[in-house]
Amino acid sequence: MNIKNEKKLLFILRYSLPAFILFSSFLITLFLYFENKSNFETIKKDMEEKYVLDKKQVIKEQIETVYDYILSEQKDTESKLKESLKTRVYEAHKIITNIYSEYKDKYSKKEIDKLIKTSIKDIRFNNNRGYFFVYDKNAINIIHPLVPSLEGKNLINHKDSKGTFVLKDSLNLLEKNDESYQEWYWRKTKDSLYEYKKIGFIKNIYELDYFIGTGEYVEDFSLDIQEKVLTQLNKLKFGKNSYLIVVDKNGKYLLHINKDLIGKSVTKKLKKWNESDIFKESKKIASQGGYLKVIFNKPDSVKPSEKIVYVKSVPNWDWDISTGFYKDDVNKLINQRKEVLTKNYNENVKRVFIFAFIVTTILLLLSFYISRIIKKRFEDYKKDIKHHIDENHKQNVLLSQKIKLAAMGEMMENVAHQWRQPLSLITTASSGIKFQKDLDLLTDESLIESVDRISETANHLSQTIEDFRDFFKPDKEKISFVLNKSIEKTLNLLYSRIKNKEIIVIKSIEDVTIEGFERELLQVLMNLLNNAIDALEEKEGQRYIFIDVISKKENVILKIKDNAGGIDDEVINRVFEPYFTTKHKSQGTGIGLHMSQEIISRHMDGVLEVSNTQYTYKNKSYKGAVFSMKIPFK
Repeated sequence: MNIKNEKKLLFILRYSLPAFILFSSFLITLFLYFENKSNFETIKKDMEEKYVLDKKQVIKEQIETVYDYILSEQKDTESKLKESLKTRVYEAHKIITNIYSEYKDKYSKKEIDKLIKTSIKDIRFNNNRGYFFVYDKNAINIIHPLVPSLEGKNLINHKDSKGTFVLKDSLNLLEKNDESYQEWYWRKTKDSLYEYKKIGFIKNIYELDYFIGTGEYVEDFSLDIQEKVLTQLNKLKFGKNSYLIVVDKNGKYLLHINKDLIGKSVTKKLKKWNESDIFKESKKIASQGGYLKVIFNKPDSVKPSEKIVYVKSVPNWDWDISTGFYKDDVNKLINQRKEVLTKNYNENVKRVFIFAFIVTTILLLLSFYISRIIKKRFEDYKKDIKHHIDENHKQNVLLSQKIKLAAMGEMMENVAHQWRQPLSLITTASSGIKFQKDLDLLTDESLIESVDRISETANHLSQTIEDFRDFFKPDKEKISFVLNKSIEKTLNLLYSRIKNKEIIVIKSIEDVTIEGFERELLQVLMNLLNNAIDALEEKEGQRYIFIDVISKKENVILKIKDNAGGIDDEVINRVFEPYFTTKHKSQGTGIGLHMSQEIISRHMDGVLEVSNTQYTYKNKSYKGAVFSMKIPFK
């Protein structure tokens, strides 16, 4: 930008900025005013809906919590019954064995039986329903508190209501076990058509060749559990006008904040205010859990009020549990919140105008000040840009030097690999000459052959040094070169590493010529192939590197692929970042792939990408990383 254009820009900024600020401030102030007004109305409406939705969610969560608690108690009914029966039998068993131990040497068996009978026949538990029975191993009843007439009789053929020989099953179970649970089915009355499940627990009394037991109807014990659950639920407090209600299958209250309603019909209470049969509607909704609107009077008022209720049925017990909230209670909270919102809105409007005035004044003053310093800032900016460019150039130079040093280190390792075998041949040949000379076996033909072999090997070493030295010569300008030959040069330099790692290189290369910096491309190929070799080092089984070159329109596509398992998906997108490496710190600096991408993109006008691929070779499936280069021919 020339000086004339800079002055014109400064002139425009000096006089247009204040006018723009005034106009923008006016528009923004109007916008904020109307936006606040619109937002205020929206907030009020949303607030009403949100309050109701929040309260509905609260009562739903309360009922779901109670529902889960009841189900957990139901689930444990039989296990609790079994534990209760087992505990009682253990207590009675302890009494009997203590009596036997105390009096076995003092009294006869008949007298001991009488003592035992006297001790346990009147014991009752589980709300006076539970008792103990005792039989000997021939199924003769010893103690039966409820039906004393059965005592002394053989009940081996006694059957329950399903036709099961109860005592036969008891004796079979106790023949193999010290104790056992048992199930029976009985009709509670002669006229009853329903068979009730009864769970019992029996235990051997080895000292007397008896067994003792007790039993309880699951349904009766379940009623005890229900009473316990209702007692626990009665302790719950949901708020002043929000409370838990439990109704049985006949529509009678089992739990209510108003104790006078317990045992009374729900329908009479609901019919007082609701025209439709709300109870039937509630039963339909309760099966899956849902909301219901009813007209109901509050506990502390006779005035009807709309109430939103969440109701859900409890399976097996045929309970409907519910709670709710009164709309007028929520409306009070909403109105209180509206008053606060209105007050805040009026204060916000005042703040908007005051803020707009202050900001506009400050911006006007700043605009005059800014116009004066823009020229200085502009000049400083130009200096910073120049400095930043210089710094970037230095960083790139340092990065380039690091990658060259890293490559040189890898080259030295390759030189060591390449020289190891030739040096061994020279050592072997020279030692052979000396050995034959010492034994006076050295012939002219043998000497000439050994010297020729040493000479050839030395020439090979010399050529290797030339190849490596040529690799590090700087590229001064772009040249045309055959890509196939460049790949062969790189493979020759890496020959020893590839051979030692037992890697097979599969090539599919078209004969193409491109234009660019050949030695820089050699560095890229060297880096990618070294990475593939490193990745294959821990690979078990056959190791492959595939090199494919194809020409496609105006570009040549070069792909280097391995079967090392690929790069982790979490890091594959970061491999071209500077200083990022998946190798140990002692094995890599993380700049090789970054510099390779820089060379291909900046110096070769191409693209270097990486991905994981799955492929089949010789009817076997492999997975590995594939680095793809797309380089234009010119």
